[in-house]
Amino acid sequence: MATKAATPSVGVVSPQDRGLPVAQGVSEELIPELGVSPAELERRLRANTYQWLPTQFDEPSGAFRGHYCAVQQTYEPPQTSNLIGPWQLLAVYDHNHDELLLTRARRAADWFQGQHVVSHPMEVVIGGVRDSRRPEELWTKYAAEYVILSVALYRRLGESQYLDRAFQSSEFLIQSMWHNYAPRYDEKIRAWEEKGWHSFGRIVEAFLEMSQLTGDRVWLERALQTGEHGLTLQAPNGGFYLMDGEYFNTDLAADELRALVLLSQWTGEGKYLNSARRFADWLLTWQRDDGAWPLTIDRHDNVVVATVGPGDMANVGMALLYLHEVSPNERYRQAALRAQRFALSTQVLPNSDDHFSKDLRALWGFWSWHPRYDYTLSVDQSTHHVRGMLFLLDLEAHHKLELSRIIEV
Repeated sequence: MATKAATPSVGVVSPQDRGLPVAQGVSEELIPELGVSPAELERRLRANTYQWLPTQFDEPSGAFRGHYCAVQQTYEPPQTSNLIGPWQLLAVYDHNHDELLLTRARRAADWFQGQHVVSHPMEVVIGGVRDSRRPEELWTKYAAEYVILSVALYRRLGESQYLDRAFQSSEFLIQSMWHNYAPRYDEKIRAWEEKGWHSFGRIVEAFLEMSQLTGDRVWLERALQTGEHGLTLQAPNGGFYLMDGEYFNTDLAADELRALVLLSQWTGEGKYLNSARRFADWLLTWQRDDGAWPLTIDRHDNVVVATVGPGDMANVGMALLYLHEVSPNERYRQAALRAQRFALSTQVLPNSDDHFSKDLRALWGFWSWHPRYDYTLSVDQSTHHVRGMLFLLDLEAHHKLELSRIIEV
């Protein structure tokens, strides 16, 4: 194994998990590529977190509701948005230490454990996470995200139940490994299914989180084994077609790029960084002039679904900033900023020409789709947008500090 520098933190949930300090002295000077200032980003993420997000929380159940439809003015009942929705609360908590956010994150996670996670000791797929639309299916990508959430809560609360949950869902990921990284398990037929959303990146991130938390090298070895598997999935053109082995989807992009960058940092091995660069270069060839990517592309370079998932844009932007940290090619930073600019354009702002800006259940939220399709907004979208803004603020501040040190030297 090649010589490597000090192992960095994983930091999927929050910039502070990554080891970054909170940006201080937020400036009113415009970031040219975004058209807004850092201070404006701060105001917009706070408005989303403190004005829009509470309208989505159902106090009696202690969980976030599902999608809000602005046309019908109706909510879906609580569902899997409670899996990654708490990430936003934890990231903003790290930013300002508001205990209310930590409490709400805990409540949403506890609701999710009771409703979506297999916990009966007689189940061999204990720790698996149910899909909300097909509850008989246990999805690997959800289990990996649940490990990440549970580790994040354990770090902040120190309560053993969250560590136990992280171990339990990690064991489900290990069962998936032994079945050729099957992306889902069907309880009705009691079998692992090879078709589905194959997110090796989320599994790598979950195992690295476990390695960092426990200090047990076995988790790093599992992350490396998963990373090796991921390398075999990369197409000759640099893309990853992880939906049913046939399609690229923007939901399966950010974690894959981030995982490859993390593995390069944890091991010092160039093959992971080379793979990350190839994937990023492929992404840049498909990035539209407005900064977005189409939702789905097949192996034959056909755009299958041109609709955009705006939350994915913020998430891919975060991953490109990760890559820029270790491979400071300005093209990656510029692509990240363009993606973030597009994501920002989908926020419902006051005094705008958006008809729904007068609806307090939509104001400061982010549309699920562009074009809007069903006119919904949801917590599992805002978590990417707000964390994207936080990562951008803290990484840009860190980037400027490093540049000033270089100039001084």
